[in-house]
Amino acid sequence: MGWMVLKSHIARTFAALSATNEAILYAKSQEQLYRKVCEAAFSSGDFMAVTVFLLEEESGLLRCAAGFGEDVARLRSIDISSIAGRPEGEGVCGKAFRNRAICISNDFLKQSHSLAWRDGATKAQVGAAAALPLICGGRSVGVLLVTRREAGSITDEIVSLLERMSANISYALDNFERENARQRSERAMRRLNRMFAAISATNEAIIRVKSRGELLDVVCQAAVLGGMFNSASIALLEPGGRYLHIVAAKGRFSERMLSSRCAIADDHPEAHGAIGTSFRTGRPCIMNDYLAEPRSSHWHDLARAEGTRASASFPLLQNGDKPIGGLLFLAPEKDAFTPDLVELLARLAENVSFALDNFDRAEEKARTEQQKERLARMFAALSSTNEAIMRSRSRAELFELVCEAAAAGGRFTSTSISLARPGSDFLEMVGIAGPTAENSRHVRVSISEAHPEGRGVCGTAFRSGLACVSNDYFAEASFCAFHGVLRDDGAHAAAAFPLSVRGRTAGTMLFIAAEKDTFTFEFTELLQRLATNVSFALENFDRVDEKTKADERIEYLASHDSLTRLPNREMFNELLRHAIDTAHRNQRRFAVLFIDLDRFKVINDSLGHQAGDALLVEVAGRLKRALRASDVVARLGGDEFVVILGEADQISDVERIARNLLFVLSQPLQLSGHEWQTTASIGIAMYPADGLDVQALTKNADMAMYLAKEDGKNAFRFFTKDTRNLSIERLQLEAALRRALERGQLSLHYQPKVGMAGEGVTGVEALLRWSHPAFGAVSPAQFIPLAEETGLVVPIGRWVLREACAQAMRWLRPLSVAVNLSPRQFADEHLLDDIDEALERSGLSPQLLQLEVTESMVMRNVSRAVKVMEAIRSRGVRLAIDDFGTGYSSMSLLKQLPIDTIKIDRSFVRDLPADSEDCAIVQAIISMAKALDLMIIAEGVETPEQEGFLRELGCDEMQGFLFSRPVVAEDLSRFVQSAARVTSPPLQPYVGGAVGRVRVR
Repeated sequence: MGWMVLKSHIARTFAALSATNEAILYAKSQEQLYRKVCEAAFSSGDFMAVTVFLLEEESGLLRCAAGFGEDVARLRSIDISSIAGRPEGEGVCGKAFRNRAICISNDFLKQSHSLAWRDGATKAQVGAAAALPLICGGRSVGVLLVTRREAGSITDEIVSLLERMSANISYALDNFERENARQRSERAMRRLNRMFAAISATNEAIIRVKSRGELLDVVCQAAVLGGMFNSASIALLEPGGRYLHIVAAKGRFSERMLSSRCAIADDHPEAHGAIGTSFRTGRPCIMNDYLAEPRSSHWHDLARAEGTRASASFPLLQNGDKPIGGLLFLAPEKDAFTPDLVELLARLAENVSFALDNFDRAEEKARTEQQKERLARMFAALSSTNEAIMRSRSRAELFELVCEAAAAGGRFTSTSISLARPGSDFLEMVGIAGPTAENSRHVRVSISEAHPEGRGVCGTAFRSGLACVSNDYFAEASFCAFHGVLRDDGAHAAAAFPLSVRGRTAGTMLFIAAEKDTFTFEFTELLQRLATNVSFALENFDRVDEKTKADERIEYLASHDSLTRLPNREMFNELLRHAIDTAHRNQRRFAVLFIDLDRFKVINDSLGHQAGDALLVEVAGRLKRALRASDVVARLGGDEFVVILGEADQISDVERIARNLLFVLSQPLQLSGHEWQTTASIGIAMYPADGLDVQALTKNADMAMYLAKEDGKNAFRFFTKDTRNLSIERLQLEAALRRALERGQLSLHYQPKVGMAGEGVTGVEALLRWSHPAFGAVSPAQFIPLAEETGLVVPIGRWVLREACAQAMRWLRPLSVAVNLSPRQFADEHLLDDIDEALERSGLSPQLLQLEVTESMVMRNVSRAVKVMEAIRSRGVRLAIDDFGTGYSSMSLLKQLPIDTIKIDRSFVRDLPADSEDCAIVQAIISMAKALDLMIIAEGVETPEQEGFLRELGCDEMQGFLFSRPVVAEDLSRFVQSAARVTSPPLQPYVGGAVGRVRVR
């Protein structure tokens, strides 16, 4: 009798495990998971209560999060500790939590560790209890407590099942944790986007605002618009340099902030907050846990009251190095300031500093303008210089007029302009004027301090980028190299000003004066402006030169392809019209060749667009070198090229040239470190037989090219009437395919998969078929590539997925069904939604659905493919690699992919066991799969010899004509009934060993 009770307990616990696993599958959140698990386990198991306790970090207590059963009210009211040594921590829950292992008490009321709860447990008549750890990310987060009325009722068998229950819940918690991490990453990205918007608004403010106050208000307002900060404020240093005063603030505490100031002295407690620290150090100060920062203790009470948990301050620097204030942000969440956000806020502070510098410069300029009146005499003397700058039409004219005007107006003995030349240490004099110009024309001036000629005012001004003035030239010993020249000229003072073009010193302007102290401050300022004007004029000439080159470039690009430098579509059309006119006048024939590269998309997808561009450039070069000077080569776009053979009116000549082009294009080349061999398909149209205008010739050559591709690529075809008919048939087929789904012409056939361990039919593969009332049964090899090319494969694939799942539920018992994903469907952004919808509509368990992807689909973008496949696997759906061995897969790649199954391509099975090479390949694939713990399916099995060979190698499943052809759903039902038995993959994951070891097949 006791054995029967035990058997009943085990059966009820099995039912609880099954119900718990089902709850795990359908839970959408951790809270829902806990409720569903407790409810399912209690409803299906023979337990008094099932309760989830979660760790409360601050108190160390395990708090009741969810529970079901007659004893739940009591369990919600008790204290359970996770800390050893305390009475409340020595029970089964505390020990299970700390040891991360199940803890069992089969005589709960008599064992010492239940003492803390003895009275309540006695009233509730608790006989046995077990606590199961809940593990998330390798750490304990809580426990699952189950209680039973009978002492000794928790047997080893029940313990094993409870361990599996705990592991499955922990597995689900890990999934939720990964999803939470993804959502946190998305929130961080949204925050960054909001800060990008704030920086953009700040940059607009810098351009538009008219005053400092307006700028600072706009910056603070933009920073708090995203809602991630309590406040944003700007503080500037007060006169006297002892306090920072808040001059602008926005956010929740703006009024208080505007009345605040902060000391900056190191010995003042206020100064060790974020803004004081950043001001003193001149670097950002980030406090992501503000209340845990001892430095900011002075401000902790205020932070608690206002809900501030993180703070960041960035210094405002004058001229890039002198702190003048700070930009302060207060956030309501800890760790709000991520490295990316800190980088953006630092850029924001730099922009504000730049704007403040701009205001300083504008104010300085305004002060200079006020002094203009005092310099009226100087302006009158040098006004002709500016006129010279405006009148100049060339650099040489500019240099001549400026030097003459400056020398005459300023009464200098000489005025000269010298420019640097690439590769030379000496300046080249390009303009000179004045009474002593001839004496100074051949003076050598260097920009290098290593030469004596480089230590004068010109060399110093050039190297420093600043004006160099000497009002008593002979008193400067370092200028001795030029003393003799100035003495001969009767000069005593000199001033040199750098000429800058786009921030780079390009030369100098030198003024030599007869009198000492000629270059007063005001005069020097005016000459500096003169040099600046000359620099501006030089930049204008550079811009004019660039504009001229740009205009020429634009004109060129309007008619040529920027990548290959070949004529583009517009230019080609003009050239083709000209060729038609010439051929018409001379009654001659010529050929148009439409060239399209084969498998060009594979290169772009596998090696990248840079390699694809390199290939296009190489193809253009090969075409130009292979053709005559009289022939025209153009690029229409993408990988499409066209050729006009104007002097090839004989068909034999055209064929010879086309063959040569195919040979030239097929020669190997290096792309991104890989040897690659490309081929092309060529369509040929002849004038006038195949068209009398540009559109007809180009279109017909294009049709012929598609015929060459359909015939196997790497070939050429001439346009014929049959070509047009084939093109029309293709268009008709495409139009019919667009209506096939809505008219119910598509259907699914199912091919069984048979297990080699005697299981019988283990599942089916869904195969698409199309029956058209006019075309009859259209081959999948004909309409599926067309659907892929036109994009129709996405809605068709969505229908296949829904129909296959629905049909799997219509049979006597649900069968595992495999559905192939097309490349476009795999890349579609709505794929995961389609899978969820198909499973939800049909009610099919996700473990009964297997999706098959090909190697080439994965290789197009491995990182994206892995993410998509992991998302599919997280739903419980199984994944298989189809056509294995025909692509690029390797052991290292297969280890990355979250797959369950490998399908051996039929091309390797067809010649088994006769072909030794195929035997070796199949054996290697099976061995590799076994090493990776993957299931192996062989497709295309048609003979007993093939079956025997594969069975001997340990192949798990097979499908092929030997067992059954693809059949309609009704026939499959009869086939399944006649088979030995039908097996399906387990609904629950297999749990073995210690807690946390979960393996899903």
